[in-house]
Parts: sequence; C-alpha cells; structure tokens
Amino acid sequence: MKLDKKSIEITLLFMICALIGIEVSLEPNPYIHQLVIIMTIYICLKHDLPNKVERTVMKYWRNK
Repeated sequence: MKLDKKSIEITLLFMICALIGIEVSLEPNPYIHQLVIIMTIYICLKHDLPNKVERTVMKYWRNK
C-alpha cells in the first residue's frame, strides 16, 4: 500500500466520521479533544499548510 496524501486524507476522514458518530451517541462528549486534533490535521493537509509554511520560512531565512 502506498502512503500518499490522498490515502492519509481518506484515513483521517474515516476517523473523523467515527468520532462524530461516537460523539452523537454518548452524552458527556468524551472524544472532543481527539476530534479537534484530527480535524485540525485534516484541514492542514487539505490546504497544503506544511508546504506553505516551509516555503515561507525558507524565504525568510534566505533573505537574512
């Protein structure tokens, strides 16, 4: 199995769906922190933030 960006996104979506299902069925919301972390990681990957941050840092350090 090849580990690429698309397969990681699909895995994260599956985890998000499972945690949302658990959150709906259980009352005291025990998995809210895990859900927020996974959704943050998914948003970062979806908008290609790691590469954008790396490019910005490299531009900053090259100009010094």
